Amino acid sequence: MFSYQLVQELKKAKGLRTDLEASTLIAGLNSGNMSQIKSGKRHLTEEQALFIAHECNLNPEWVLVSLAEEVSRSDEAKEVWHQFAKKLNKSVLAAILAVTVVFGGLDANSEKGAVFV
Repeated sequence: MFSYQLVQELKKAKGLRTDLEASTLIAGLNSGNMSQIKSGKRHLTEEQALFIAHECNLNPEWVLVSLAEEVSRSDEAKEVWHQFAKKLNKSVLAAILAVTVVFGGLDANSEKGAVFV
């Protein structure tokens, strides 16, 4: 249940211990809604998911694609969204790796702007 996983990420990022504490931060949620999200009977809205993405520094595109997968009604649609999320995640990881390789090799004793790979 992706929606509840997002809630858990928010709790971890903000140092919250309970779902109730998290629900007070997310617009439109209360303890009843949170219980339904936890059980998988309800999902976060796009706005709620984006709020969590921004608060937790998660990729908003990946969050929305993963949410779309969660709310899809057909198995085929779920699979299409799932594959898209995997591709998006790989693209983001590749970009992070590229930045790390380029900028991770900076030598503190070298001239400003010199990059060692």
